[in-house]
Amino acid sequence: MRTALVDFLSLDDLWERPAPRSRIIRVPVVGWLSAVDLLVAATGVLVIGLTVWLQQVQVRVDTGSVWRQVVSVLVLGLILCLRRRFPLTQGGASAAHLLIGSFLTPLVSASFFTQVLYFVSLHAAVAWGASRRAAWGLIAAVELALLGWVAVIFARTNSLAQIMKDLAPQARGVNGLVRLVVLYALINTAFVVGAAALGQVSWREARALHRAREQAATIAAQRSRLADQAVVAERLRISREIHDSVSHHVSVIGIQAAGARRAMEVAPDQARQALSAIEEESRLAVTEMHSLLGSLRQGTGVDPGLSDLAELCSGPHRHRLDLDIVGDTEAVGPALGLTVYRVVQEAITNVEKHARAAHAHVAVRIGPDQVEVEVTDDGRGARTSPPGGTRPGSTRPGGTRPVGTKGDSTGREDSGLDGGAGVGLIGMAERVAAHRGTLETGPRVTGGWRVLARLPLVPGESS
Repeated sequence: MRTALVDFLSLDDLWERPAPRSRIIRVPVVGWLSAVDLLVAATGVLVIGLTVWLQQVQVRVDTGSVWRQVVSVLVLGLILCLRRRFPLTQGGASAAHLLIGSFLTPLVSASFFTQVLYFVSLHAAVAWGASRRAAWGLIAAVELALLGWVAVIFARTNSLAQIMKDLAPQARGVNGLVRLVVLYALINTAFVVGAAALGQVSWREARALHRAREQAATIAAQRSRLADQAVVAERLRISREIHDSVSHHVSVIGIQAAGARRAMEVAPDQARQALSAIEEESRLAVTEMHSLLGSLRQGTGVDPGLSDLAELCSGPHRHRLDLDIVGDTEAVGPALGLTVYRVVQEAITNVEKHARAAHAHVAVRIGPDQVEVEVTDDGRGARTSPPGGTRPGSTRPGGTRPVGTKGDSTGREDSGLDGGAGVGLIGMAERVAAHRGTLETGPRVTGGWRVLARLPLVPGESS
């Protein structure tokens, strides 16, 4: 019970309900006030004034100076104009108006419509008050003042006896008087506490709405950031696909073209073979590019995978390249298969461009929990130390970075056919990292170069 009450009162909550900011309806003279508050105040003044005037005409009793009553009604209307701009101030002012008006203008203060406006004023003090402690402190002060006012009225006048005579003429003794005092105290307490409770409910609903709007704004901002990240990720994916698809074939074409140029005069047969290889690679490049652009445009298409490795590693210019696949290829999903294909493609492209190897070997080992891709060659990688790069036996989990400007991170000098040799290795590392795998590149102790990628095999992603 105590916990629920503390939570309802929210005394330590620092949220402040903002004042009305609607500018749809403006009053030129006092435009910083809410038009709704002005309308409520004007209506209350008219209704109370008319009610008091009718009572004076019907009862025909001396109710004091007419000007005093007019001033009392106008002051109450002015207080209500401030109910949402200065809620605590107007709440205290309305309580003072009630206490003072009960002595100076009792006909105005005792009016039913005046009591309704007092209720609205106390409700606004709690509903719009900036501080919960200040708002509930004001309510407590008003309650004590009203109880004191009831005690003073009953003690200094004969109103208690008159009320007893009007309500229960047959009642006698102290018990009747005590019950009447308790009844009046309960009525005043219910009046004040009821207004405050409804105001607190209104304040809590406004706070909940504010938090819901903040959460909606946060969700919208996060959705926008996620959309931007998705666009960036898609651009990176497209760039990697285009690089891996085009650079491989263009590199082979460049190597074969250079060989054909050198062999044109001395070995025409080898030159014709090189030109045939250029023709084949050009056709493959165009076909793969059409397939890639079609899949990007339509959102469909079949990406290369493990089943395409044999075609990748075969060909007249790759008779020195061996391929071994061990394990269940059906356990490798399309996404992981594409990564394996691109890693092998980039690795053998680097072998052809930089290694000058007599032999290269591609091994794909599929285990129960990971796929291991290893590409080795017997080229010049072991004889060339990468400037600031890896030493034999060192590893770089998750990828390597390009070093220097003359060569790539494999320590092999750039052949001049590709101005961005390190870009392929970066793309390879990004692909492996996307599958939470590790990538190791470095010279072999026995000679040559090795690229080793370990990719976790996730259950449920099999083809």
